[in-house]
Parts: sequence; C-alpha cells; structure tokens
Amino acid sequence: MEKILEQLNYFTNEDMRKFVGTQNADIYLSRYTKNGDIIRLKRGIYITKKRLDLLEKNQKFDAYVYYIATNILITPSYLSGEYILAKNNIIIENVYAITAITTKKTNMITNVFGRFIYKNIDEKLFWWYETKKNGDFIYFQAYPEKALLDRIRLKKDLVLQLNYFKELRLELDHINFDRLQEFAKKFNKQKINQAFILLKKLKW
Repeated sequence: MEKILEQLNYFTNEDMRKFVGTQNADIYLSRYTKNGDIIRLKRGIYITKKRLDLLEKNQKFDAYVYYIATNILITPSYLSGEYILAKNNIIIENVYAITAITTKKTNMITNVFGRFIYKNIDEKLFWWYETKKNGDFIYFQAYPEKALLDRIRLKKDLVLQLNYFKELRLELDHINFDRLQEFAKKFNKQKINQAFILLKKLKW
C-alpha cells in the first residue's frame, strides 16, 4: 500500500479506503499524519513524505507547490497579486504567502507549505494568466501586469494618488506598459483606468 501511495502526487480519503478498507482508513491517516509519513494538503487530500522528498530531490518542489495551489487546493485559480509581483521583482517587499485569484469565494488555506490566500474576482475578469509546465506539473499564473491590476482592483479603501505608487517602490522597468494599458482597458473600471494614468506618470 505504501509503495503505491509514494508514487502519487496526491491522494484522497477515498483512495486510502480502497487500499485499507473503510474501517481502517481513518486510523491509518491519523497514525501516519501524526508521525509525519503522510502530509495533509487540505481536508481530505494528502501526499506522502517520501513522495515530497523525491520531488524536492528532483528540483520539482516549487512547481509542485504551484500545481497544488492552482489545481488542488482551490480551482479554478491562478497565482497573482503580491506573490507574482515579488516573483518578478516588481515589488521588493517580503511576501510570506502565496496569493491567487479565483472565481470561488475568498479563502485562506494553511498547510506545511505555508499560507495560500485566494481572492475572489468576477468571472469576466478571470483572464490573462499563463499556463506553465514543469515536468508533470501544470499550473497557472498571471502576467505581471495582470497581477498588478488584480492587486489594485482588490485593494479595499484604496485612495488612488501618485504617492501611493511611489511608496510601493515599484520596479516599473519590469512592467510592459503596452500590455498594462491593454489589460486596463479590458477591466473597464474607473479605478483601474486612474491607476494606469498614475503609473504612466510615475514611469515617465
């Protein structure tokens, strides 16, 4: 049973029941999660420690985290906001959570990999993200320009002034302003249009 589980990128309670029977599944899961042999990704979904160690050894750890973030924990979703801005060196602040956009309700999930923060957005604005692939793992992440607009769009009580963007200390050389303008127009929101005008002033 253990060898089969070690080959899986994740498994569920139902998978465990198939291996050990309905009556024993909860006992096995409780025992192995307590001793660290099985790691809980979220309620009802797990991975073995040996499988995770193998992914890390093969330098697939980050890709796996992105994979579960956008395919397993909450779907549909794509990486965006502060995490993608930091990943692309657009903001220099430390980001301690993986941030993502979803059409589902706003949520936060914490597991061994850290915190995953999901922000809800209208389905009509759920676009302009890239499909990435690393080995067997496919995941989704916003273009940097979309990540910036997502952050602005979802920032509550934001007073749009030039000083706000100055204080963010954005590395605007890493922003494609033609793409940013295109995305801003597609948002068709006054808040986003104003933000683009201010960012353009800051750039030039």
